[in-house]
Amino acid sequence: MQVIHTAQAPTHTGPVPQAVEAHGWIYISALFGADPHTDTIPDNAADEAEQLFTNLEAILAAADATLTDVVRVRIVMRALHRDRPTFNTVWARRFGDHRPARSAIESPAFGRTEQNSRYLLEVTAYRVTST
Repeated sequence: MQVIHTAQAPTHTGPVPQAVEAHGWIYISALFGADPHTDTIPDNAADEAEQLFTNLEAILAAADATLTDVVRVRIVMRALHRDRPTFNTVWARRFGDHRPARSAIESPAFGRTEQNSRYLLEVTAYRVTST
């Protein structure tokens, strides 16, 4: 197993890596839409979703992968019915024709309390490795 890290995506405060890779499988830990340099969450849902996907792409790139390698996404939203349409718009544009499996749930409590994130992603990707 290899730990994946990039300065181009937010880090965790505890002993949690941004991602790990094992035999081509890439598992991205709880990912938020915080700016990696200021650790702040954008004021509106669309900007937060955009930053979230930028962070996701940065971690995937550090693992030598792209959005087209994503096979499964778990989404947690603080206000599912309010924010899902905005999230889906960004999702469709960023993923294009690629359609990984996904699920979405609502939870009022996740992430760092002071950040009040709208979204959390857990992502599984698969990159073919040469043997």
